[in-house]
Amino acid sequence: MNARINQMSEEWFKATEKLDQDVLVELWTIDLRNIGGQIYRFANDTNELGKNFIWQGHEFAVYPILGEGFEVSTQGTSNRPTLTISNALGFVTGAVEEYDQLKRATVYRHLVYKQFMDAENFAEGNSSADPLQEIKTSYVIERMVSLTREQGVFELAVPSESDGATVPCRVMTSQNCCWQYRGEGCGYTGHAVADENDMPTNDPSLDSCGKRLLSCKARFGETAVLPIGAFLSAKNVKA
Repeated sequence: MNARINQMSEEWFKATEKLDQDVLVELWTIDLRNIGGQIYRFANDTNELGKNFIWQGHEFAVYPILGEGFEVSTQGTSNRPTLTISNALGFVTGAVEEYDQLKRATVYRHLVYKQFMDAENFAEGNSSADPLQEIKTSYVIERMVSLTREQGVFELAVPSESDGATVPCRVMTSQNCCWQYRGEGCGYTGHAVADENDMPTNDPSLDSCGKRLLSCKARFGETAVLPIGAFLSAKNVKA
């Protein structure tokens, strides 16, 4: 999956399979608490009473907001959707100035069938209201794409791709060991064996590993489990 997504219930699946499907409502929660702000909840439309939607007891204010690029895929790299928020009355301008362009803020996208909405959204209530029936995906704001008097556009990323972690990158080589000789990973502590060209020697000053499979076998043995740091079945690719 490209986003952190909650588990779909049986009731939700049944709603998607109906020939005459109910209205699917899209709601947005923008959580700035981890960057010193507060929670904002938005929707593009009103309920049947002409008022703000109520979902899970929370009010979602009518405010122009648009999410795009939310394709779900199990293959390839994660997509980077965008969220466009109206800058009416300078709302976005003020927020990005105060909270470092909203970077690291959390965005939740709620998809809810109207039939499951809170009873407060209906003139006669709603006996089928169920606060558990939603598809909720979470993202973080990776960067601000643009800001004008009319709107602000933000690029979103999957939380697992934007947790601040740095993943080391090294080349996978099929023939050359990456470990430091007699160091961590290699672990050899025995007597002098050979120089870097795999020529036998008893001189500790000439002892140097050739970083090849033959070099490793000369030190640990032909039948031993070798600690070689090469990827013997791989071509030279990035890892």
